[in-house]
Amino acid sequence: MSICDSIKKKYIRLSKGQRKVAQFVIDNPNIIATQVASEVGRQAGVSESTVIRFCYAMDLSGFSELQQKVKDYLIEKDGVAPVAVKARTGKKQHIPSNEVMTRDIDSIANAMQNINEKDFNNTIDVIHSAERIFVLGVRSCAPAAFWLYTKLGAYRDHVQLMSYNAEKIAIDLTQMNEKSVLFVVGVNEQQEDVMAVVELAKRKNVKLVAITDNVPCPIQEQADLLFTIGTAEGDFITSDVAVFSLLHSIVECMVMQNKEHYESVRTQNTQSIPSSLIQLV
Repeated sequence: MSICDSIKKKYIRLSKGQRKVAQFVIDNPNIIATQVASEVGRQAGVSESTVIRFCYAMDLSGFSELQQKVKDYLIEKDGVAPVAVKARTGKKQHIPSNEVMTRDIDSIANAMQNINEKDFNNTIDVIHSAERIFVLGVRSCAPAAFWLYTKLGAYRDHVQLMSYNAEKIAIDLTQMNEKSVLFVVGVNEQQEDVMAVVELAKRKNVKLVAITDNVPCPIQEQADLLFTIGTAEGDFITSDVAVFSLLHSIVECMVMQNKEHYESVRTQNTQSIPSSLIQLV
């Protein structure tokens, strides 16, 4: 079975962004065979990470294997190897700032439609009652996790940022119990290492609040509260904008419910934060 036939067979099970990649592969095999994943994503109108996730969805090891299968398909079909076409050169494309900001607005609006108001309010209640709050986000999700850590840490005691270090994680896990909350910011994909931490935390009956870009996903079965943030194009950069907006909404609504108390704590905590971090709070 050719790679194009395999794609058609699995097409219905792909996510919306992955379907765009699938159609692009079928329509433009020569580009797939000769260009890098980032360029394929640009021309297909999706992110590079969506191209890679498409490869995994097709049970391939990565983009290199997809390229090889497409080359084999072209050789069998045309009898010749694909020839690379030089990328078009010229002036850099000017993208108006309002176009980018409009996409950000659309991303936030899309996220708002997916947010369950009851889950949102329950998340705030969980934060109020938690004795300890742990925040985990690795790789591309680390900036959002760090932002949440600094913001919550300004208004609350016992907020800890988990770094993916075996020794540090082991210490964090010993401090978790049924009165703890674990925030997992995993916008782009659920990595095996993150899931390992989640499973250990759930054994301690920790409340799990998770943010992901797609469902179904591995963390869905473990999460007590789940927020799905994504865009129709699968663009992780605009997804990040929506994630920061969601996290900001959670913190702001938490403070608004007991503003006098939290503002008092913020004043005390800001005095103990290193000066290099104060500007981030």
